[in-house]
Amino acid sequence: MTLLICTSVLLAGSKISFSEEIPMRIDGTVISADEEHRKLSIDFEHPATGEHVEKEFMIREGAGFKDFKKLSELKKGDLVSLDYIDTKPTLTAIYVMHIPLEKTYFTHKEIAQAFVQIKLGPKNENAAKN
Repeated sequence: MTLLICTSVLLAGSKISFSEEIPMRIDGTVISADEEHRKLSIDFEHPATGEHVEKEFMIREGAGFKDFKKLSELKKGDLVSLDYIDTKPTLTAIYVMHIPLEKTYFTHKEIAQAFVQIKLGPKNENAAKN
């Protein structure tokens, strides 16, 4: 009970927004990588709608990289996966992974279509393809 009271007193005066601190993940293809300004732009294809959206990320100082060492190594069209935080008005990447083509087996769109086919069942397979 004492812990609950102390916690509520401490949090009563503070403005905490947990939604801003929850890392999110996005996969896409590199549009541009600017090492000097620590910016990375990617093309993201929504797996369900197929809509293409360009997103720009600031790369946080100390961000983790996998399968590359510098932003300048990323080229247009490279596949990447980013963990990021929405730090309104910008998106801040905290981890960037380069995905070599030889490690890519299925696209997100292919996976989403497979789930739709499973949900609809074999009778409605043609509906999932449209």
